[in-house]
Amino acid sequence: MTVHISRVLLLSAAVALSACASQGGSSGASSASDERETARSAPAERRAAPADGTICRSIGSVAGKGKNDAYMCKASAVLNSAEAREVLDPSIRVSYGSTSGKTDVSRQSANATGKSVDATCQRAFLNAAKRFQSSATRYRKNAVRLVSFYDRKTKGGNEYECHVGTFHSYVVLKGSYH
Repeated sequence: MTVHISRVLLLSAAVALSACASQGGSSGASSASDERETARSAPAERRAAPADGTICRSIGSVAGKGKNDAYMCKASAVLNSAEAREVLDPSIRVSYGSTSGKTDVSRQSANATGKSVDATCQRAFLNAAKRFQSSATRYRKNAVRLVSFYDRKTKGGNEYECHVGTFHSYVVLKGSYH
C-alpha cells in the first residue's frame, strides 16, 4: 500500500513538473524575445493607434514586476476637456510643450480601477497640473508650462507619457512658472 502511494506521488510530481515546463515558466532571466512576446500578446485595443475621440495610444509594456503599460496621451485634448475646465483654476494658465527658467517636477497618480486608460491618464495629468497651479500661486505667478519628464527624459510637443498599473496610473511632469 505504501509503495502504491509513493508511486502515485512520484507520478503526480512528474506530471506537475512537465506542466510547469510546458507553460514556459520563467527562469529569472529576461530576453528580448520574451519582451517581444509580451508586446505581441497585449490586447489589440491597446496596441492599435487611437481612434477618433481617444486621448492615449499604447507604446508598449514596461519590463518589471506587475502590470505597467506605457501610453502617450494628447495634452491638448486633456487641457481642453470639460473635466479640466471644472478642476483647473482659470486664473492660472496651463500650457504644454516647453519649459524655461526655474522648474519643478511632480509625480502624480490617479485611481485606475474600473476606469479606461484615457480617463485615468487624464485624471493623473490634471492632478499634476493642479499641483503646479497651487505652486504657481505660492510663487505669485499666473502661468505654468509643462512637459513630460518620465525617467528623467523630457518629452514636449503635444504628448505626455502615462504609465498604467493594476490599480493606479502615473504621470511625471516638469513645469516652469511664468
